[in-house]
Amino acid sequence: MKTLPLLIRERGVTVKIYEATRRKKTKSGNSRRYKEFTVAYYLGNERRRETFADLSEAKARAREIAISILQGRSQVLELTNSDKDFYLHALKLLKPVGVPLHIAVEEYVAARSHLDGESLLLAAKDYAHRRRCSVDKPVREVVDDLLIAKARDGLSKRYLETLRHHLNRFAAAFKTNIGSVTARLIEEWLALQKLGPRGRNNIRTSIVTLFHFARDSRGYLPKDQRTEADYVPRAKDRGGKIGILTPKQLASLINKAKADIRLYFALGAFTGMRSSEILKLDWSDINFERGHITVSAEKAKTATRRLVPIQPNLAQWLTPYRGRTGHLFKTRRDADRAIAFAKEQGIDWPDNALRHSYASYRLAAISDTARVALEMGNSPQKLMTNYRELADEHDAKAWFAISPKRPKKIVQFAA
Repeated sequence: MKTLPLLIRERGVTVKIYEATRRKKTKSGNSRRYKEFTVAYYLGNERRRETFADLSEAKARAREIAISILQGRSQVLELTNSDKDFYLHALKLLKPVGVPLHIAVEEYVAARSHLDGESLLLAAKDYAHRRRCSVDKPVREVVDDLLIAKARDGLSKRYLETLRHHLNRFAAAFKTNIGSVTARLIEEWLALQKLGPRGRNNIRTSIVTLFHFARDSRGYLPKDQRTEADYVPRAKDRGGKIGILTPKQLASLINKAKADIRLYFALGAFTGMRSSEILKLDWSDINFERGHITVSAEKAKTATRRLVPIQPNLAQWLTPYRGRTGHLFKTRRDADRAIAFAKEQGIDWPDNALRHSYASYRLAAISDTARVALEMGNSPQKLMTNYRELADEHDAKAWFAISPKRPKKIVQFAA
């Protein structure tokens, strides 16, 4: 019985495959039967035949022929014996992955076009290695992991609070894996926060810390690469207008305030210390005999120890407290309470009002940029840029003359 041919069709082009059973003598003189598959097609007016022992190879070849005829590339079907061997070998290599030869070639050419001549195999191995070395994690889990690690490292309470505040907001917005967060998404989210350049850059720094931790310490992101957070541009911080208090405003505030608020005003106005540094002070840091306050490296924002002079008027504000022990203030909210009191008194409170005021009046009083910078833990360049012409000597004299009007009974408050 004659077997009907198998038809391979590609959009109107048909290639036939004929099946036949053959006999072949073995060395022992016996014969065995085997199947043979013949691909038959026309090249122009000439009939061509190609024989295969495997039906899948015959089908793949028939489909290649049909596509070639369809695309007008029949000339490529003129194969030498060696070309045919290469072709059959390529089919065998592709058989386990189930990809047709023409698809494999197209993908290979497309991939190489992106590699600038580099090896496709090496690129694939590098990609596979990076995939094995990274385990994507939800942003929330990475944030929690980071905060635990930083607390264990003994970093300052203020730094941890800032990091927690920034990254909890970030995690609440990105309920996805950290590997899915792109630079563009981060940049768009920062824009929605409606922050000034400095505030935006501060949060960006916290996010970069998070991504570097995920990459370097935990392997949640590919190593030896810049993270998406690194590609987020920093906002241009040209600096805002520096605002200071007048001697009259401070004198009114400090004399009306309660004891703990009054102490905060005096230290900020007559030392120029940062709010975070004042709130960490212990009474043992104040050396009444030598006339200075020690800001230890652990308490300083710059992590550098410095000595802040006690001005004569500040000594008068501090004298009633001699002999006290423990912390000067209980929580960060003490600074918030002081600022709230000032606003209740109708004062338009500028950012960092006390520190900026001290810098301005101290610089006007002694005209020694390097000395003032050392007292404040700041750079001389920043002092010259921001504070040089905000106050004159007359204003400075009035500022550092603010002192208690008369001895006051100290209201005891918990340390």
